[in-house]
Amino acid sequence: MTRDCCEKSGVFTAACPPHLIFLSRVFDVLAAVLEGPRRLFVREVAVPRVEGYALVRSELVGICGTDKAFYVGTYPLFKRPLVPGHEVVGIVVEGPPHLVGRRVVSEINFPDWSCDYCRSGLYTHCPYKRTLGIDFDGGMAEFFAAPPTALHVFDGPPELGIFVEPLAAVLNAFAIRPIRPGDKVAVIGTGNVAQLAAQAARALGASRVDGVVRRGSRKAATLAKFVDAVVEEPAESAYDVVFEASGDPSALELAVRLAKPRGVVHLKSTPGLPATFNATYFVVKEVAVVGSRCGTFREFREAIRLLLSGAVKPTLDAVFPLAEAREAFEYAVEKSPTKVAVRVS
Repeated sequence: MTRDCCEKSGVFTAACPPHLIFLSRVFDVLAAVLEGPRRLFVREVAVPRVEGYALVRSELVGICGTDKAFYVGTYPLFKRPLVPGHEVVGIVVEGPPHLVGRRVVSEINFPDWSCDYCRSGLYTHCPYKRTLGIDFDGGMAEFFAAPPTALHVFDGPPELGIFVEPLAAVLNAFAIRPIRPGDKVAVIGTGNVAQLAAQAARALGASRVDGVVRRGSRKAATLAKFVDAVVEEPAESAYDVVFEASGDPSALELAVRLAKPRGVVHLKSTPGLPATFNATYFVVKEVAVVGSRCGTFREFREAIRLLLSGAVKPTLDAVFPLAEAREAFEYAVEKSPTKVAVRVS
């Protein structure tokens, strides 16, 4: 259907230019709205318009560990109600001409670019930032808004694009404290971030990558595809680098026990719960514990390259339509698959 045909007939289909599809529904959009623990509803919300921001038609959104913590209430909401979802892929319908009509993935930090942190290159820590799907409505809606500077063109399928953000977060950890050639790496956990971390560690030069799992873990077989060995009882002080991505606060103590003296522990879990550990391990072994958060534009670009090249191959278990967003969250929480996504359009 041509532009003229769309305009004259008033019938808007997937063949219409994206901005015309948007114009057919200017007053409301459907979104999954989280109002409190396990109180998620699909309803109409206002079009997300922010001056200077691009408008993106959501296609697919991944559910991550932080989303699940918000949903069950272990991580209190920063915004109530909240449209969740920051692992999002979509098509730009309004924004700079070079982006309109392109498939994009979005960084999640929207800084002010004028504070000391931003001017020092630490824009993901800007105290005035908005964070997509955290304190600013995210991608689990028919449309979401984002500054053009946060958008990266992604010339791949949405089912691959939802992994750019979590892979960029993994790469950010290794940018803060890089893997050295020949390092032995242990990854604690079996979920999406653990699988991405194992593959990234290999791509960055690790000589050996082991997956540390709970006895009887259902996802151990999937993790085994990406590691040298799946280990239930790992040797202490055996690894140069330990990447903790289990979602279990108690795993920090295990991570420090596995690290060699002067080794590195990357702490990646964000369960929203306090952790207890024996600090003596840290002191005696002189272990460096590195916390890290979201990827910057550099890690986003590298994540896109690794995914499109096939160097990193993620796992997507289930996709639910937007109308069944609550069922998607329940499945993600109760069944604990590697990755669940919500298809918006």
